[in-house]
Amino acid sequence: MPYKRKAHVLFVGSGEVCRALLAATFANSMGSAWMEARAVALHEAPLPTKPSCVLAGADLPDQTLHCLDQKNIEWADLVVTLDEAADLACPPLPESVQKRCYPFPPPENSEDWRRVRDAIQKRVEGMIGGMRMMSRSA
Repeated sequence: MPYKRKAHVLFVGSGEVCRALLAATFANSMGSAWMEARAVALHEAPLPTKPSCVLAGADLPDQTLHCLDQKNIEWADLVVTLDEAADLACPPLPESVQKRCYPFPPPENSEDWRRVRDAIQKRVEGMIGGMRMMSRSA
């Protein structure tokens, strides 16, 4: 049984935003009963036309890249930074918003991207598993 309201999760990346796009895609496709996720960049930026993770075999459906602004922070229940630079640059959050840092190294080639993609998927699956367990005890 899902929560009464889906958890709102921001996945934040700096520079190469593909890790945030992957995490939001996995969260929205596998955990849609428990969470709604957004891929977020530290600063307003256009979505890359050919993100490097796509070249490594990652499937990214139509995805919107959001900016880490006050509107998105107020929307969020959880902010997950995906690299150290994003974690350090993240502004102070309201007390009602939790923050986690799951740093993934910057991939340098297609094989690295496959490893990072798989690691992000496992991390998101773990988040979903935690939400499932919490919903059973509620």
